[in-house]
Order: sequence, then structure tokens, then C-alpha cells
Amino acid sequence: MSYIQLSEANCRNCLRCVRVCPTKAMTYQNHQPTILEDECILCGKCYAICPHSAKKVHSDGDQVRAWIAQGQPLALSIAPSFASVWPDYPRLKRQLKAIGFQVVEETAVGARLVSQAYMKLIEEHQMKNILSTCCPAVVTYVEKNFPELIDQLAPVVSPMIAHGYDLKERYPGVKTVFLTPCIAKQKEAADPRFAGAVDAVLTMPDLSAWLKEAPVDEPEEQAEEIRWETMKTSTVRMYPTPGGVIRTLSSSDEVYERVSAEGMDRVKDALKSIAQGHMEGYFFELSACEQSCLGGPLLCHVDHSEWRARSAIRRNMDPQDQVRQAELPANLRAAWQADPVERTSHTEEEIKDMLFLMGKTSKEKELDCGACGYESCRAKAIAVLEGKADPKLCLPYALEHAQSISNLIIENTPNGILVLDEHNCVREINPAALNMMNLQEIDPIGMPVESILPDQGLHELLQDFVGVQYYRCEYPQYHKILNHAMISIEDHRYVILILMDLTVEETKEKVIRQMQMKTAEVAQTVIDDQMRVVQEIASLLGETTAKSKVALTRLMKAMDEDD
Repeated sequence: MSYIQLSEANCRNCLRCVRVCPTKAMTYQNHQPTILEDECILCGKCYAICPHSAKKVHSDGDQVRAWIAQGQPLALSIAPSFASVWPDYPRLKRQLKAIGFQVVEETAVGARLVSQAYMKLIEEHQMKNILSTCCPAVVTYVEKNFPELIDQLAPVVSPMIAHGYDLKERYPGVKTVFLTPCIAKQKEAADPRFAGAVDAVLTMPDLSAWLKEAPVDEPEEQAEEIRWETMKTSTVRMYPTPGGVIRTLSSSDEVYERVSAEGMDRVKDALKSIAQGHMEGYFFELSACEQSCLGGPLLCHVDHSEWRARSAIRRNMDPQDQVRQAELPANLRAAWQADPVERTSHTEEEIKDMLFLMGKTSKEKELDCGACGYESCRAKAIAVLEGKADPKLCLPYALEHAQSISNLIIENTPNGILVLDEHNCVREINPAALNMMNLQEIDPIGMPVESILPDQGLHELLQDFVGVQYYRCEYPQYHKILNHAMISIEDHRYVILILMDLTVEETKEKVIRQMQMKTAEVAQTVIDDQMRVVQEIASLLGETTAKSKVALTRLMKAMDEDD
């Protein structure tokens, strides 16, 4: 079953989830984050950090509502971190009963049973180290990644399971529901090893929405006036706080040194030290979340306050009322099992080849920046070999590649390129611009642009323009005709000046125009000559015609006289 579902439509490929995943079960395949279910410990970091609501968490909220509608008796076990959302426990209890829960109790009842079991293990002093088992994400992590430490996990169920069994025993026929800020608790409730303890898990965001739909019309008391129900060994209410489990244990016997580690980074460091044999005779309280259960991942989507919870808990517990040793009921014993993740081994040559394909052609290029989500470039290369990561997703390589292409273009373009600062001084200049202006022997960096391009019209335009402007002028000293493209960037702090050499084109055009003019002159001369010839021919024809007319007239007159 997938307890965390990914929404591809909402994902923006920011890779935050990949970077924070402590086991790298969150991978990036086929341009989309993917969860490897066999390696995921359900710590919820990917869910909590996602800014795009691209991950959804399973909840039994609909099933719980259906049971209430059917009249099924329900007993709700409230995780002790409830105080971060609802510090007024008496009011919350009334609201929960009003919407249909027959029994409402704090999971601290089960925590007391677990602390009693821990005290018995401490008294027996049979274990090398005792690792607390309240956090299912940590237990899963040990089973998958440190199978050699299974025998150091306390053989005790979590407070949720202990309270579930306890409720079933005291209230026959009820279905038990657990209210949680934790995603991993859903998988723990469904674990066959704890069958029958918890029937459904309700998330705190779901309950928050539910209570808003059917609010109980009663005023909320001031925080300083809130008093919870009296509870035996009330220090168990400290369970959701960092080091809270240790505070519940009687300090009369210091057989084991007691330490706590919150957050997966510290938990991993502690487990490595234990596995390497550095630690012996310690009771470890381990929690996957940095603020222990008060920092549960599901709380990120509801209005909550860790400090409000701490204050409420302190007011409603007696720090001297600690747990003593007691017999461990049979149904509270847990048998943990190694479930190591299968990992493919890769040769050093394969890893080096993949590093080379990733652009890590030398040790200097292995920056180990962690932007891809992996601790080192080597770890990323191994992940690529295992099909868990995209080799192209390397920020330094992408930047270097983009810069190399940009530099290649700038260095080889035939257009001159200058970058000017706010004072119109040269900050960058490419080889083409140096060649255009015969500056190969001079370093123009820092020089005013007017000393290089002495044109008044250009300088006036540079003082005040927006966006993109074009300007053409001739530089006799360079024997060049240039078209200038001016681009203002960063609020005119910088100007990119692109010089396009029009000299050859305009010279060709000038030659062509001159040839056209000479051709036109020759054509006009020919036309004029032809017209003159025509006129001369016409004149000769006119004289001949006149003479012929006179001769014919005389002939006709002579003929008339003969008649």
C-alpha cells in the first residue's frame, strides 16, 4: 500500500523531496520524482517540505466517519503531540465525543506501559544497548539498513500499539482509532505483527477539518487556566518532546547511560557509532523528527505550535512522577526482523565511468555540493547506475555546460560584444570587438566607451534609453561602418553593446550604385545618339519629300499646259 501518493500535475521538479530524503528512497526517474516503497521508512520529510502540494497522505478518515454513521462504538487514542494543535484537552475531548467517539483517551496511557517495560529491560541489564522503539520510522530504518543491530532494539511495542491492546481489553467490542501527526504510524497499525491493536488511523489534518465542519459551540479557555485530567505517572505526557521518553524513566538506576537523538541525521550518526562498536551500555531514545513527535510531518498542514504544546504539557505533569519497573504483558512484546535493502555492488571502474559521463572528468570537478540530493558525486553516480537518478541533474555541470556554450558563442561570433557598466565603462569585450577596432595590443577593460567608440550621437543615446535600441554610424579611424544594438539590463546597471560590421555590405552597395549610375549614363548617351540619328534621318526624308512634291507639281502643270 502506498501511504504517500505523488501528484504529477502539481509537481514542479524542484527536487526538494529528493534532497531531504534520508534513505534516498525518493528518486528522480523519467523526469518525475518516484518513491521506492521498499526503501521508504515513511519519515514524511518529502511530504513536509513539498511547497506545491504534490504529495498526498493516506488517511482512514472516511472509514472512521462511516463507522460513526453506522453506530459502531469507537475508542480514540490521542497521540501526546495533540497539544501542539489543541492545547485545551478537556474541550477537545468534549468535541470528539460530540462527533461520535465513545471513548477518548491520551496515548500516554500506553506510553506508561512502554516506559514500565523499558525500566524492566534496564533492570535486567541483558542488552548491550537499548534502542527505543516508539518511532516506527526509526525501527524500519534499523530493520532495513542496520540489520546487525536488531538485537539491540527494545523488544517492546510502541505506545500506540500498547494503548490499542489496552483499550480493546477494557472496552470489548470497540474499534480503536489512533490520532496521529505521523505517517509511519499508518504502516505500523497495519503491520501483521500487531494485528488487532489499532483498526484505523486518523490524521490530525483530517480531524482539524472535521471539527471545523461540526464545531462545538463553547468558548475556549485561556491557556493558563487549562487543566487536564489527573494521570498516574504524568511524566509520560513528555513522550512527544525531545528526550521525553528518558524523562519518564526512574533515575534510581544508572545501569545504562541515557541519551537521545532527534532527526534522521543524528539518528544515522548514532546507529553508525553503535554498529562500529563505539557505544556500549547506552539507552538511546531515537526519533526521526527533529522536534521529536512535536515535529511530526502531518503537523505542517495545520495550525500548530511546538512551544504551546511544551507549555501545556509542563503545566499538566509532575516531573517527579516517574515510571517504575513493572512486568511486561505478553502482548506488549515485539519481535523485530531484519529486512535489509538489496543493493547491487558496482566495480570501481563502473563508478568512474559514470562519473566521467556525468562530467566529473577530474577529482576537482567532484564538488559534492549536494544539490542533486546525494551526499557526494560518487553516491550520485552509484544511484544513476542503480536507475534511481538522472545523470543530467547536476547543477554545477549544467551551469558549466551552459557557460561553456555561452562562452563558445561569444568568443566565436563575428559580432563585437561589449558589456558596459553604469558609468559606460567597458567591463567585458570579446575578440571580435578587439579586432574591429584594432585593440589587440591594448586592454580596454575599465576604459570609457567614448575613448573606443568616439561618436557623440552614440554617447547621448547611451545616457537614456530603455529596452533595445539600434544606432548606425561610421568610424573613419577604423574604416568601419557599424550598426550598434544596445540592450539595457538590470535597471540600466549594465548595457550590452553588440557591434555589427556593415562595412563590406555598404561598400558593395556603394559600388553597385556607382555601376548602376555609370550604366545609366551610358544608356542615356546611346539613347541621345539614337535620337539624333533619327532626327537627322527625319530631316533628310523631309527635304526629299519636298523636292519630290515640287517636281511632281511642275510635271502636272506642264501636262495641263499641253492639253
